[in-house]
Amino acid sequence: MEYQEALVKLHQLTRMGISPGLERIEELTRRLGFPQSQLPCCIHISGTNGKGSVAAMLDAILRQEGRKTALFTSPHLQCHTERYRIDGRPITEERFAMLFGRVYQQIEDMVAEGLASPTEFEAVTALALLWFADENVDCAVIEVGLGGLTDSTNVVEADLAIITNVGMDHMDFLGDTIAEIASYKAGIIKEKSLVVTAASGEALPVIEAKATSLKRPLYRQGQEFSFFDTKLSQQGTTLSVRTGKDYYRHLQLPLLGRHQLSNAAVAVQAAELLGVSESSIRAGLATVRWPARLEFLAERTPQILLDGAHNCQGMEALSTALTDLWPERRIVCLLGMLSDKERQKSLQLLLPHLSRVVVTRPPYLSRSEDWYLLADMCRAAGKEAVAIEDNRAALDCALQTAQDDDLLLVCGSLYMVAEIRKYLEEEKNDVC
Repeated sequence: MEYQEALVKLHQLTRMGISPGLERIEELTRRLGFPQSQLPCCIHISGTNGKGSVAAMLDAILRQEGRKTALFTSPHLQCHTERYRIDGRPITEERFAMLFGRVYQQIEDMVAEGLASPTEFEAVTALALLWFADENVDCAVIEVGLGGLTDSTNVVEADLAIITNVGMDHMDFLGDTIAEIASYKAGIIKEKSLVVTAASGEALPVIEAKATSLKRPLYRQGQEFSFFDTKLSQQGTTLSVRTGKDYYRHLQLPLLGRHQLSNAAVAVQAAELLGVSESSIRAGLATVRWPARLEFLAERTPQILLDGAHNCQGMEALSTALTDLWPERRIVCLLGMLSDKERQKSLQLLLPHLSRVVVTRPPYLSRSEDWYLLADMCRAAGKEAVAIEDNRAALDCALQTAQDDDLLLVCGSLYMVAEIRKYLEEEKNDVC
């Protein structure tokens, strides 16, 4: 099977939609030889926001320690193979196609036997686990797709379960309250898991109860570990972290935003539990990259900030970063959000920072039919806004609108931000 054929067959599985439950992935991985049971160490990360950042930090830290690492995240930015990495390198198209052929054969057999077909995300989860097992990795860092309890990644037995935080998102699947959502996210805690969390408020007692019921150690931000002595700038972040065991002074992090302080502290506590040295923690944090999450393109004119903030918690973090780092700048925004997000509440957080808005349609068509309503919401709030469906044309409009000393903010759906980032990269390469 060739790579493009594999992608076509994979995307055909989207007809299954999002269908929570572990029965299909358990059967699929059983037929593939239980690859998840061949992983010597698994770090499983859930949370409403920040799980991808923590995953990237831990992957960078573990690689500095010399461990062979696997990283599975979603969604991708520009190429599907970015979702699967070993030692920081994405899977090749050839290897992806070969492994997908093995996975797809088992899916066809399941359907032929009258069993339910696995979903697209279940197929890619199985592929990731299969590749990681084949390559005999030392540590696998696995980001949850949706929630935790019934997410397909929950076939793994986490040695370390991380819950970054809990906010209101995906309520149609996870529940209508923080406690209900926290219960789903706490579903990644298993009988052998060490547990690290930065969750607070109503979510924390739920996580505490799950850890207690399984008699698992729980490390809580603000109690067993904490961060302080912080500094924020447009170049990065500095913080110190204290755990019950050590004190890590003046750690340097190139990722921007106040919310990354919490994420970094979680990563440090997790790395310490994995037996990683201070020098590797320090070097890993200093070299981590996580594109399109408050990614500041300072060398451009106008300067551009890319951020995949797509829910209320993400917009709150973005709003705080704009206040902290660009308090006096005039901001033009290129914005696109999917239909199933809390767009009105998100806009209330974002709009006070903006002078003009260009609304565009996220590429994920099935969840962006009424994309243009964002422009109506902006105008109703007193902001000048236009709606341009084509992403490239919308970017051109935003660039023409922004003056040289303005900040052009591109935010909302990560799918849309990724598309704009690709256009900017192409433009940069053309200039070079």
